[in-house]
Amino acid sequence: MRTLTLQHRHEKATSEKGRKRVELILNAARDVLINEGYPSLSMRKIAAKAGITLGNLSYYYATKSDLLLDLVDAIIQGYVGWWNVILADETLKAEDQFLQIIRMIIEDLDTRETTHFFPELWALANHEAFAAEAMEHVYSLVREMLIGIMRRLNPSHSDNEREALAYFICGSFEGQTVFAGYQGTGNRHLGLIANISAWSFLNLIYNITSEEIRGLPATGR
Repeated sequence: MRTLTLQHRHEKATSEKGRKRVELILNAARDVLINEGYPSLSMRKIAAKAGITLGNLSYYYATKSDLLLDLVDAIIQGYVGWWNVILADETLKAEDQFLQIIRMIIEDLDTRETTHFFPELWALANHEAFAAEAMEHVYSLVREMLIGIMRRLNPSHSDNEREALAYFICGSFEGQTVFAGYQGTGNRHLGLIANISAWSFLNLIYNITSEEIRGLPATGR
């Protein structure tokens, strides 16, 4: 899992002290969520993990939902910064950037933090609107990144088709969390699965036609 990356929008994190305190709180919340699950994610337990009082925690976060939204945002921004470095590398062609990003996303499943955090978020999103909002925020950023690369890889697809492909790719690599993630039965094959995924998705983007995406008879094959 990537390092937490705070955004500047938190009104209490404008000073160095405030920023460090928010980082402390979010890291504590992440650890409780990963190690004990959402049912155990109480404000009191987060405060204890962070080594601060409940009143101090409430100064920064009035509700658990506010805290979770900031936690998810800080986690995804760590990934955004990670793939932006790859996308800014002008020595890499678009397909090399794509292959690297997909491999790194899949290989990140090898960490206990990633394998435990995101399934907790998925489960919570089925019951809590704020968690569903947080999850959509995460995956919308991933889809936007994928669509941007796909636009360079295959200009013949429409934006709607690229969006459908992005949903498919996201669902495919997240599905590997169950089987190839930390302590999964397929974890020993994770490196191979990362390569298979990267090349499969790349070939799909290059070769699938608009007609095939829409379920029409293929032409020119």
